[in-house]
Amino acid sequence: MNSVVFVSGVYGVGKSTLCNKLAQKCHINFYSAGDVISEENGEKYGSNKIVKNKELNQDILIKKMSEKLEHEKIILLAGHFCILGNNGQVEQLPEHTYSKLQLSAIILLEAGPEIIMQNLNRRDGKEYSIQQIEEFLNTERNCAEHIAKNLNIPLFVHNMKFSNEDIEESYLFLKEVYGENFIGH
Repeated sequence: MNSVVFVSGVYGVGKSTLCNKLAQKCHINFYSAGDVISEENGEKYGSNKIVKNKELNQDILIKKMSEKLEHEKIILLAGHFCILGNNGQVEQLPEHTYSKLQLSAIILLEAGPEIIMQNLNRRDGKEYSIQQIEEFLNTERNCAEHIAKNLNIPLFVHNMKFSNEDIEESYLFLKEVYGENFIGH
C-alpha cells in the first residue's frame, strides 16, 4: 500500500532542509503541506503563517496527497500537528486529517526553544517568547505521540543537530521501518 512518511515539527526546526536531503538520499519525493495547500487555494504562508480556514486546508491536503499516492509508493510530507493561531496561541490541527493521509510513519523533529527562536527571527524576522515556543514544542510532541499511538505507526523523535547526522539518523529509521529494498540507496 502506498503511504506517507509525515515529517513533523514546529516552525523553524528544519523540516524542509532535512526533507530535501532525505528525499534525494532515499530517491523519493518530498512535499511541504503548506506548499501543496497554497497551490490549490492561492494563500501564501510566508513569515505570517496565518491560516484562514484550517479545516478546508486539511481537506485540500488530503485530496492532493491521495492523488499523488496513486503514482508514488512512498512520499515524504513535511507538516505540523499544530500551528500558531492569529492570537499567537497554539492550535491543534484536526486529528482526522492524519488517518486520511495514509501515514505509515512519523518523524518528529525537535530543537531547543532558543534555537527555534533564532531560526524564526533570522528566517521570518518575527519574535516569539520562550514560553510560546516551549508550548508549541510540547503540544507538537504530544500530538505526534497521540497520533502515532492511535494509528499504530512508528514514531521517531529526533533532536536536530543541523548536520549530516540528522539525515543519517532519519535514513536509518526509514530503512528500519521500510526495509533495505523499499528505500533507495
